Formats: sequence, structure tokens, C-alpha cells
Amino acid sequence: MQVGDLVTYCFQRPRWRKGESVSVGIVVETGKYTGNTDVKVLWTDKAEPETEASHHLSIVDKSLTT
Repeated sequence: MQVGDLVTYCFQRPRWRKGESVSVGIVVETGKYTGNTDVKVLWTDKAEPETEASHHLSIVDKSLTT
């Protein structure tokens, strides 16, 4: 994952395909953070970035929208 990637949680991919509501955020920083997290994501419903583990996230791309 790179800064600028749009992401959602992996477990929400099926909901995306059905047109249901999902959490979407943008990667604003990468690194090593507390709790084995490695990216900071600014979610659409949050005011501050949150640290996340990239293996729990999925990049939003054309495969989700088709």
C-alpha cells in the first residue's frame, strides 16, 4: 500500500459489490506503528487518521466496482 491509495476493510468487499455502505479511507502515511500496524488511514467519517494493519485492508480499484 502506498500513500494516496483508497482503501476499505477486506471483510467489507462483498458488501461493496452488493452496493451496500462500506468504510472508505485514504492512506496518508506508511511506517511501523504500535500494535503491528503499518499504515495511517484517514477514514471518511473520522477527523484524524487512524493506524491500521494493511493486511486487514483492501485497495479500492476497478475489481470492486465491476
